[in-house]
Amino acid sequence: MDDPNLAVAPDFTAPEFLEDCQHFLDASLTEQQAIDALMHQECLQALEEMHQREELLRQQCEEEEAQLLCKECKKNKAKFAPILDVGVTAEPIILPSQVAIYKLQQHKFCELWYFTNQGLKEASSNLSYALNNDTLAILPSADGSMTLVPTSVTQDKVDVTQDELLTC
Repeated sequence: MDDPNLAVAPDFTAPEFLEDCQHFLDASLTEQQAIDALMHQECLQALEEMHQREELLRQQCEEEEAQLLCKECKKNKAKFAPILDVGVTAEPIILPSQVAIYKLQQHKFCELWYFTNQGLKEASSNLSYALNNDTLAILPSADGSMTLVPTSVTQDKVDVTQDELLTC
């Protein structure tokens, strides 16, 4: 398709348009009226081509936008992950004790007891103590540097059941 904005209007007085003009002349129109009618038809046809071109360009743009969005979704899956319509729970989240969390952060061995019902119950009962503890202790971290950690992490105040003694 050529750009209709760049098209030159044809000369309807030329001999190649004589047959088209003859149809209008047979309908008792003057020669000028026949030429005007042909020009009007040409304008309508140009407008139709322009609308088709715009529709084609719009479809191409939509396809390109869809492809870009698809690429973006593939690159950033977490950004476009669906958000589930789940309400906020009224019950607090039960976390293991500070000792267990610290051991996991330091990639050290952590007994399974901390994750049993009894261990989680013990952690939730000692939660207020862990949150109100303002004292810090200096401990070496995994890379060898010294770090400040709450003393609730350094001391385990409960008797932990060994992994071998846990039962289902």
